Amino acid sequence: MRMPIAILATLALLACREQNDAGRASARSAEPAAEASAATPAALPAARPLVTVRANDAEVLTLHDSGDTVDVAYAGYKLRGEARDSGKRKYSVDGGPVSWEVKPNEEGGFKLRTADGRLRWKVKVSDDKIKISDNEENRNPFELKMREGNRVKVVAPGGKELGNVRFDGSRIEVENAAGQTQFTIATATPSAAFGVLLLDDIPPQERAILAAELLSRGR
Repeated sequence: MRMPIAILATLALLACREQNDAGRASARSAEPAAEASAATPAALPAARPLVTVRANDAEVLTLHDSGDTVDVAYAGYKLRGEARDSGKRKYSVDGGPVSWEVKPNEEGGFKLRTADGRLRWKVKVSDDKIKISDNEENRNPFELKMREGNRVKVVAPGGKELGNVRFDGSRIEVENAAGQTQFTIATATPSAAFGVLLLDDIPPQERAILAAELLSRGR
C-alpha cells in the first residue's frame, strides 16, 4: 500500500527538525568548554622575592625578578632585562635602548654580550664552581668555588683569593680577602651569585647583570 505524499513530507520535515535541535544542543554544550579554554592564560615563570644588598647599613643594590622581567638598581643606575621569544634577555639602562643581551646555553650557563653581539663575559656553571671569563675558551676565569659549610670562595684569574660568601641560615655575608664584611643580604636561601660583587675588574652594570642572571638560575 502506498503512503500518501503529504504524510511522507510531514515525516521528512519532523526528522529534519530533530536533527537541527540535536545539532544546536551539541553546539551549546561545546561553548562553555571553549570559553573555559580561552580564559586560561599561559603560565608565566615564577616570580622571586625582592632582594636587597646592603653595605655599611646602606642599600646598595636591589633586584626584583618577576619571571620574565628583571629590574636591578645598582651604582646609581636602573637596569631592566626583558625576556624575548628567542630565549635571550635584553637589558637597557634608565629606560634607554638595549645595551646588553644575555644568551643562555643548555648547561645552565650564559653569555653576556653587547647589543651588537660582542662577547663581554661567558659564564660556565657546574655543580662545584662557576667560571666567568672574557673569552669563548674560558681562559683565565674568575671563579666562584663551592666549599663546605655554605661557603663560596671567590678567586681572581691566576688564583688570587678575593674573598668569601658565607650563609648562616638567615643572611648572606660577602667578605673581602681580609675577612671584612663588604655586603649583607637578608635571605633564607644560600647563593653564590653575590660573590660577583667582589669582582671589581668587571664594570658595575655588568656585575649587576651577572649577579641577577645567576640568581634567576637559582645559583
